[in-house]
Amino acid sequence: MLEKFNPVFKVICLVLGVLVILQASAIARRKSPLANFSAPTYPAPTPEPKTEPKLKPTNSVPPSMPGRGASPRMGRSSPADDLPPPVKARVDRIVESEILGQVMRPMPMALLGIAGREVFLRAPNGQTGMIHEGEELGGVKLIKVGINRVLVEQDGQPKELTVFSGFGSESLLPKGKDSSIESTHTSQH
Repeated sequence: MLEKFNPVFKVICLVLGVLVILQASAIARRKSPLANFSAPTYPAPTPEPKTEPKLKPTNSVPPSMPGRGASPRMGRSSPADDLPPPVKARVDRIVESEILGQVMRPMPMALLGIAGREVFLRAPNGQTGMIHEGEELGGVKLIKVGINRVLVEQDGQPKELTVFSGFGSESLLPKGKDSSIESTHTSQH
Protein backbone atom coordinates (compact mmCIF):
# COMPACT_ATOMS: atom_id res chain seq x y z
CA MET A 1 0.00 0.00 0.00
CA LEU A 2 2.90 2.36 0.60
CA GLU A 3 4.02 1.89 -2.97
CA LYS A 4 0.89 3.69 -4.10
CA PHE A 5 1.97 6.84 -2.22
CA ASN A 6 5.62 6.59 -3.29
CA PRO A 7 5.37 9.26 -6.09
CA VAL A 8 3.53 11.62 -3.68
CA PHE A 9 6.33 11.27 -1.08
CA LYS A 10 8.94 12.00 -3.75
CA VAL A 11 7.13 15.23 -4.75
CA ILE A 12 6.77 16.31 -1.10
CA CYS A 13 10.48 15.65 -0.45
CA LEU A 14 11.42 17.57 -3.59
CA VAL A 15 9.28 20.58 -2.53
CA LEU A 16 10.77 20.52 0.99
CA GLY A 17 14.30 20.33 -0.44
CA VAL A 18 13.64 23.35 -2.66
CA LEU A 19 12.26 25.30 0.36
CA VAL A 20 15.37 24.49 2.42
CA ILE A 21 17.64 25.66 -0.42
CA LEU A 22 15.63 28.90 -0.83
CA GLN A 23 15.77 29.65 2.90
CA ALA A 24 19.51 28.95 3.06
CA SER A 25 20.18 31.25 0.11
CA ALA A 26 18.00 34.00 1.69
CA ILE A 27 20.03 33.76 4.89
CA ALA A 28 23.29 33.90 2.95
CA ARG A 29 22.15 37.01 1.01
CA ARG A 30 20.94 38.85 4.11
CA LYS A 31 23.04 41.83 5.22
CA SER A 32 23.84 42.59 8.82
CA PRO A 33 21.19 44.95 10.24
CA LEU A 34 23.98 46.98 11.86
CA ALA A 35 26.17 47.17 8.73
CA ASN A 36 25.32 50.83 7.99
CA PHE A 37 24.91 51.89 11.62
CA SER A 38 27.25 54.50 13.01
CA ALA A 39 27.10 55.54 16.65
CA PRO A 40 26.74 59.29 17.21
CA THR A 41 29.76 60.98 18.70
CA TYR A 42 29.32 63.21 21.70
CA PRO A 43 31.84 65.70 23.03
CA ALA A 44 33.80 64.54 26.04
CA PRO A 45 32.35 65.82 29.31
CA THR A 46 34.31 68.59 30.93
CA PRO A 47 35.33 67.80 34.49
CA GLU A 48 33.67 69.96 37.13
CA PRO A 49 36.02 71.98 39.30
CA LYS A 50 36.70 70.23 42.56
CA THR A 51 35.35 72.07 45.56
CA GLU A 52 35.36 71.05 49.18
CA PRO A 53 31.89 69.88 50.22
CA LYS A 54 30.33 71.64 53.15
CA LEU A 55 30.26 69.10 55.95
CA LYS A 56 27.36 68.99 58.36
CA PRO A 57 27.79 67.85 61.96
CA THR A 58 26.98 64.23 62.68
CA ASN A 59 23.26 63.53 63.11
CA SER A 60 22.35 67.09 62.18
CA VAL A 61 18.90 67.92 60.90
CA PRO A 62 18.36 70.41 58.06
CA PRO A 63 16.87 73.72 59.20
CA SER A 64 13.72 73.27 57.14
CA MET A 65 11.24 70.46 56.74
CA PRO A 66 12.51 67.47 54.70
CA GLY A 67 11.59 67.72 51.05
CA ARG A 68 11.23 71.52 51.15
CA GLY A 69 13.82 74.21 50.65
CA ALA A 70 16.97 72.39 51.71
CA SER A 71 18.01 69.85 49.16
CA PRO A 72 19.93 66.68 49.99
CA ARG A 73 22.38 67.84 47.33
CA MET A 74 24.57 70.36 49.06
CA GLY A 75 24.10 73.99 48.11
CA ARG A 76 21.43 73.47 45.45
CA SER A 77 17.78 74.42 45.63
CA SER A 78 15.05 71.85 45.20
CA PRO A 79 12.61 71.83 42.26
CA ALA A 80 9.83 72.72 44.71
CA ASP A 81 11.37 76.19 45.13
CA ASP A 82 10.65 77.02 41.48
CA LEU A 83 6.90 76.31 41.67
CA PRO A 84 4.23 79.02 41.58
CA PRO A 85 2.73 79.84 45.02
CA PRO A 86 -0.65 78.09 44.48
CA VAL A 87 1.06 74.87 43.38
CA LYS A 88 3.60 75.14 46.20
CA ALA A 89 0.75 75.53 48.72
CA ARG A 90 -0.87 72.33 47.41
CA VAL A 91 2.41 70.44 47.58
CA ASP A 92 2.97 71.68 51.14
CA ARG A 93 -0.52 70.56 52.11
CA ILE A 94 0.11 67.06 50.71
CA VAL A 95 3.49 66.81 52.46
CA GLU A 96 2.02 67.95 55.80
CA SER A 97 -0.86 65.46 55.52
CA GLU A 98 1.74 62.64 55.38
CA ILE A 99 -0.56 60.72 53.03
CA LEU A 100 2.37 59.64 50.82
CA GLY A 101 4.71 58.85 53.68
CA GLN A 102 5.79 59.93 57.11
CA VAL A 103 7.78 63.15 57.38
CA MET A 104 10.89 62.45 59.41
CA ARG A 105 11.16 64.88 62.31
CA PRO A 106 13.97 65.00 64.86
CA MET A 107 13.41 63.34 68.20
CA PRO A 108 12.96 65.68 71.18
CA MET A 109 15.86 66.58 73.46
CA ALA A 110 16.60 63.67 75.81
CA LEU A 111 19.05 62.29 78.29
CA LEU A 112 20.11 58.92 76.86
CA GLY A 113 22.54 57.84 79.56
CA ILE A 114 24.93 58.84 82.33
CA ALA A 115 28.43 57.39 82.77
CA GLY A 116 30.10 59.03 85.77
CA ARG A 117 30.70 62.68 84.84
CA GLU A 118 29.96 62.05 81.16
CA VAL A 119 26.46 62.25 79.70
CA PHE A 120 25.07 60.83 76.47
CA LEU A 121 22.61 63.47 75.24
CA ARG A 122 20.32 64.05 72.26
CA ALA A 123 20.05 67.77 71.48
CA PRO A 124 16.86 69.44 70.15
CA ASN A 125 18.34 69.55 66.64
CA GLY A 126 18.75 65.73 66.64
CA GLN A 127 22.52 65.72 67.23
CA THR A 128 23.67 63.10 69.73
CA GLY A 129 26.93 62.82 71.59
CA MET A 130 28.85 62.31 74.81
CA ILE A 131 29.66 65.51 76.72
CA HIS A 132 31.20 66.51 80.08
CA GLU A 133 30.02 69.17 82.52
CA GLY A 134 30.49 72.62 81.03
CA GLU A 135 30.52 71.39 77.41
CA GLU A 136 27.87 72.18 74.80
CA LEU A 137 26.11 70.00 72.23
CA GLY A 138 23.64 71.35 69.67
CA GLY A 139 22.91 74.53 71.62
CA VAL A 140 22.48 72.73 74.98
CA LYS A 141 25.08 73.29 77.72
CA LEU A 142 25.52 70.65 80.42
CA ILE A 143 25.56 72.37 83.84
CA LYS A 144 25.45 69.57 86.43
CA VAL A 145 25.26 65.75 86.49
CA GLY A 146 23.26 63.91 89.17
CA ILE A 147 22.59 60.24 89.87
CA ASN A 148 19.76 59.82 87.36
CA ARG A 149 19.30 63.35 86.05
CA VAL A 150 21.21 66.25 84.60
CA LEU A 151 20.77 70.01 84.63
CA VAL A 152 21.19 71.61 81.19
CA GLU A 153 20.83 75.12 79.87
CA GLN A 154 19.08 75.82 76.57
CA ASP A 155 18.58 79.38 75.32
CA GLY A 156 19.47 80.71 78.77
CA GLN A 157 16.80 78.58 80.49
CA PRO A 158 17.81 75.79 82.90
CA LYS A 159 16.10 72.46 82.23
CA GLU A 160 16.31 69.14 84.01
CA LEU A 161 16.44 65.87 82.09
CA THR A 162 15.98 62.51 83.83
CA VAL A 163 16.76 58.95 82.84
CA PHE A 164 14.22 57.46 85.28
CA SER A 165 12.39 58.55 88.39
CA GLY A 166 12.99 56.85 91.71
CA PHE A 167 16.15 56.48 93.78
CA GLY A 168 18.35 59.57 93.58
CA SER A 169 15.58 61.61 92.12
CA GLU A 170 16.15 64.86 94.00
CA SER A 171 15.85 67.82 91.67
CA LEU A 172 19.00 69.58 90.51
CA LEU A 173 17.06 72.76 89.74
CA PRO A 174 17.85 75.70 92.02
CA LYS A 175 15.40 75.84 94.93
CA GLY A 176 13.01 78.80 95.20
CA LYS A 177 13.36 79.69 91.54
CA ASP A 178 10.51 80.36 89.14
CA SER A 179 8.15 77.37 88.83
CA SER A 180 8.12 77.73 85.03
CA ILE A 181 11.49 75.97 84.79
CA GLU A 182 11.03 72.82 82.81
CA SER A 183 11.75 69.33 84.08
CA THR A 184 11.66 66.59 81.46
CA HIS A 185 11.37 62.88 82.24
CA THR A 186 12.92 60.60 79.64
CA SER A 187 12.09 56.92 80.00
CA GLN A 188 14.32 54.34 78.42
CA HIS A 189 12.57 51.28 76.96
